[in-house]
Amino acid sequence: MSCVPSSTVTPAQTAPQSLARRSFLAAGLGTSLLAVRAAAPARKEKLRIAAVGIGGMGKTYLEGCKDERIVALCDLDHTRTTTQEVFAAFPGAARYRDFREMFDREAANFDALILATPDHTHALIGLRALALGKHLYCAKPVAHSVAEVRRIRAAVRAAPHLVTKTSVQSSAGEGACRTAELLRVGAIGPVAEVHVWCDHPAYPCGLVRPKDEPRPPEGMDWDLWLGPAPYRPYHPAYHPGNWRSWWDFGSGAVGDMCCHTLHTYFRELRLASPTAVYGTGSMRYDGFFEFVATPECQGHANLVTWEYPAREELPPLRLHWYDGGMRPHRPAELDPGLELPRSGVLFVGAEGKLLSAYSGGNPFAKQGRGVPGGLLLPEAKFRGYKSPARTLPRCESGDHYREWIRSCKEGRPSLCPVDFGCEMTELGLLGAMALRTKRVLAWDAAAAHVTNHDAANAIVDPPSRDGWKI
Repeated sequence: MSCVPSSTVTPAQTAPQSLARRSFLAAGLGTSLLAVRAAAPARKEKLRIAAVGIGGMGKTYLEGCKDERIVALCDLDHTRTTTQEVFAAFPGAARYRDFREMFDREAANFDALILATPDHTHALIGLRALALGKHLYCAKPVAHSVAEVRRIRAAVRAAPHLVTKTSVQSSAGEGACRTAELLRVGAIGPVAEVHVWCDHPAYPCGLVRPKDEPRPPEGMDWDLWLGPAPYRPYHPAYHPGNWRSWWDFGSGAVGDMCCHTLHTYFRELRLASPTAVYGTGSMRYDGFFEFVATPECQGHANLVTWEYPAREELPPLRLHWYDGGMRPHRPAELDPGLELPRSGVLFVGAEGKLLSAYSGGNPFAKQGRGVPGGLLLPEAKFRGYKSPARTLPRCESGDHYREWIRSCKEGRPSLCPVDFGCEMTELGLLGAMALRTKRVLAWDAAAAHVTNHDAANAIVDPPSRDGWKI
């Protein structure tokens, strides 16, 4: 079937209510993934790409893939300026509001899907795309709950012929690889502490649910936007662009941003299975000592700690997260003339410390300090230190999206596949769960179960709204 020209698609493109309520298992997730094979295009052919969620980060993803064939574009809100700009950039692509209708009409016309919707619909859409045999580029976090992460991981492992990638633009970059290689050769000895800080959140936090009920944007199916999340009336406090701090839709700053740094050291420090996680967040006050609880929304500043036991020859480790402008205490060994970066990572080892940029690399390179992977402390001890050999595969600067495209065409894994994204996402979601419960949670990674607080397991595998079973 040929691509439906955008001029033939009706403005609403909204499915009937019966379609909106059907089970997604019935829609195709029950089909064996191994039975669905995507035909890999020849190396010189352009990859045929469809995209869901184009008004936010999806616009950036599409820009990185603009030299391929963009055949279908889907977004619930066609009124946004950014959405209109994407339509104008790819005038030949069919336009949709409902991803299910796009899949039904265009399944034979595209090879790969770009997925850039809010967190709570990643599994809903991503699993359907995988079931249809489509390569997948997925925004991080890859899913919205640990149970969804496990389902997506099982799906991508069951379909090794499909090429997936997680939207961590710095993954396999020179800076990240340089930092990882320092850790691999044991430059600072066994690592017992890691401190990660991020200047996000970059959106409103500490909110309470609004009481007014304005109309959604013209032509927007609010029920479809909610998908599996509990029902609530539309409000601009959620859309457009303000959904990340709401636990029903987003994963907070820790879930949003952790993958942008974890890829640098996740494998080297074997961070897949923490045994405990806990956290705390800032409170909202609407007057002198007038505390307002915001259980549905993350605070403006948050701290999370994951605890790890000894891992073979590696010692016990604590991984600390800070956001909202919070940072760890500056290391005593750091030159007083140097400031901690706004976002960064501090590794504390038995033989020294390593201060790196948030996504890897040296934040003090312009001052002529340190080595490509970061600043080794104390500087006097490491003066003249020779950087280790370049052993990790690189993705050249600006080549993040093209690397995924080449991988799809050549039938080889990408440098940051969704399988890896699932592992990093799970860790971030555990951090979000700790902030939501305000408890020290004992975690059984093998069983995907909190062993000391039953209520938390409703967050591990939350129920889906009627009609939206994933």
